[in-house]
Amino acid sequence: MSEIGIKANQCLQHYVAIFVNHRELTNDVEAMDECIHHFLDQRPAKKGLSWFDRASGLAAAPFWREADIVKASKLSTLALSRILGHEGAISIESLEYLAQFAPDILRWAIRYSKLFTRSDSLTWNSLRQKLEGDEWRIFIGVCDRLLLQLEPFDQIIHSAEMELAHLSLIETLSYLCVIAYEQLIPGAPASSEANEWRVYNRIISNKLKVCSQSDFSLNEARLGQALKRHLSPIIFPTPTVTQECRSNLEAFAVLIAATKERMDYEDSIDWFCFDPECRYQLKPGDSIIYNESDKGHLAWQRTERKSQALWNYWMNRGMIEFIKRGMAGIQIGGKENHELNREAYVKAIRSELHLKEIYGLDDEIGLPGGLDAKLFQALLSLELHSVFFKSAYIKPFQDYYISSSSVSKALSRLAFRGLVEGENRFPMTWSDEDAKVKRTTGWTVCDEYPKGSRLAAKAILKFWTSDLKELSNGLKEQPKLPIPTLYERPFYKIGHYNFQFPWVVSQQNNLTAAVNNLRRIGARRSGQMSETRRIELRLAELLNNFGFAVEVGYQPDRIDQDDSGEVDLICHCNGVILLIEVKSGYIRSTRHEVWLHQTNTLRKASRQLKRKTPTVVDALTRDEQLRSKLGICDTSTIEHFRAWIVDTSIECDQQIIDGYLVVSLETLLIILRDEREILLPIDKIPDVKIEKLFPEGLCPKRLIEVVEKGEVWMGLD
Repeated sequence: MSEIGIKANQCLQHYVAIFVNHRELTNDVEAMDECIHHFLDQRPAKKGLSWFDRASGLAAAPFWREADIVKASKLSTLALSRILGHEGAISIESLEYLAQFAPDILRWAIRYSKLFTRSDSLTWNSLRQKLEGDEWRIFIGVCDRLLLQLEPFDQIIHSAEMELAHLSLIETLSYLCVIAYEQLIPGAPASSEANEWRVYNRIISNKLKVCSQSDFSLNEARLGQALKRHLSPIIFPTPTVTQECRSNLEAFAVLIAATKERMDYEDSIDWFCFDPECRYQLKPGDSIIYNESDKGHLAWQRTERKSQALWNYWMNRGMIEFIKRGMAGIQIGGKENHELNREAYVKAIRSELHLKEIYGLDDEIGLPGGLDAKLFQALLSLELHSVFFKSAYIKPFQDYYISSSSVSKALSRLAFRGLVEGENRFPMTWSDEDAKVKRTTGWTVCDEYPKGSRLAAKAILKFWTSDLKELSNGLKEQPKLPIPTLYERPFYKIGHYNFQFPWVVSQQNNLTAAVNNLRRIGARRSGQMSETRRIELRLAELLNNFGFAVEVGYQPDRIDQDDSGEVDLICHCNGVILLIEVKSGYIRSTRHEVWLHQTNTLRKASRQLKRKTPTVVDALTRDEQLRSKLGICDTSTIEHFRAWIVDTSIECDQQIIDGYLVVSLETLLIILRDEREILLPIDKIPDVKIEKLFPEGLCPKRLIEVVEKGEVWMGLD
């Protein structure tokens, strides 16, 4: 037996033992699901075992040959999809058996794993040759058609990339910046900036994968030469734009259009793979995929409406706090910039409240290298950048465009205005690191630093900056490496220069940028655990203010390795017990991301609650100290026991995952504060009568009703 075979066999023996033990206690189906939970939770956790070892071990388990068990299992499809994610982990013979006796399970596993998109997969190529019957013929035909739709765009993209391959990174960014302004002209077709910048992200990341080290050896001479050749002829008056620039602009326009079309078709593939309502067909003249009902679409729309209402809520909270801090009567900056600066301050306060109350942030953010960035200053600096770019770049550009009807002429006038004022008004801005730190220092003025702090400015810039050389090296080693989007870290380091794109910073959602900078890109930060604990403590404080006695981080006595572990929150008030499992993450924007969240984080949370519930029930019976802390004299007085998953994300709010309700932390916070009325836009609050959630006073039984019925959203979503 090979080394890999030995490790896979160790995993197999673990899963077989789990199956046998649990079958005696329950039944074959639940025993199989228990094995799958172990696999999905990366168990056995013995050092040296890989995902491939576990996948191979689970795939070799005998219960896969029991079709009735496989079809009855809640997790067999998910497990099989993870197995298919590891080439060669399961035999073709096993897949042939499943194709014959549990075909729907296998088809969904292929969809979840996106196996059909891996053209070099020996597993897929071998399997499709052996599959028989009309249902499999249609399924394979649909998979082929979905991929076939990508081919013309792949050819166009490849051709355009080859035509533009001679351009350096900075030259590539120059052209992209010019074309980006076409999205900002008055009357341009309405589109989501996030979707447009997603296309730019793809183009830039593909460029980073092929950059040479010389792309990052940027000095004043090389920068000047690049701009003189590729940017100046476009934005400064000349008899004609050079043929080279015109050809490059045309190639980039083609590249952007083809990349956008390809990504739209990729979204269709994700719809096919991750939407449970998606069905497929092969009928001439009809779409190959369609939704059986509009359930999924309506759910997505509800999430969007909730997100908009939450945007209103936090902006209203920011305005209220702005007034409380005594800033309403203070002029901020020059008179001409006061309104925009006030908007920046309100938004920064809004984001500060959100990050502290929902994500457990403190006053400072620890950064790699020992620097600490002050949270509010980091948020305020980006908001001030946004209003600055909006007023100094985007608004003048739009005014110039109205009078000229030409993007290049409008950019030319904007750039000339900058030259007259001694400022850079090019489609992108740049400065060396020292100059950028110096300029940002003025935005760090506070009581602690009345003249600003250079160290604080340096920390803020580090927090918001992507080092493109580091990203390039990382992408070459791991092509699928998650990288910051244009807006998550909107400062870009190339050599000693710091670049920004006014067309991104002026329009981006800075709250989402901050959350995802910390939670998606910075998911492995050292401060993450302390933030998670603060989320629990701050939620406990809210519940305590409502009237609950709360025990945070209760640790039951350990009995064996399968103990439930620490219980996040146990709450009691007037015979109502709440058991809460807190989960935190980032703000998701795609079907795939939401599906992964459901099947990973929330699945684990449900499993934890399933284990913790009997542990807590037992502890309430035998642990007198716990009962005392919770104010329970006699367990017979407990009338209601609820176990909820409280999630920092909104995407799965009100869903039931494996029998447990998911409620977003923002929803619960609004309920506990009874602030449903400020989910409305500020100008509509006086005109709309919103009933209080607790008109007869705070009541734990009423809290359960409000949460479980989703009453906070009634009439709003």
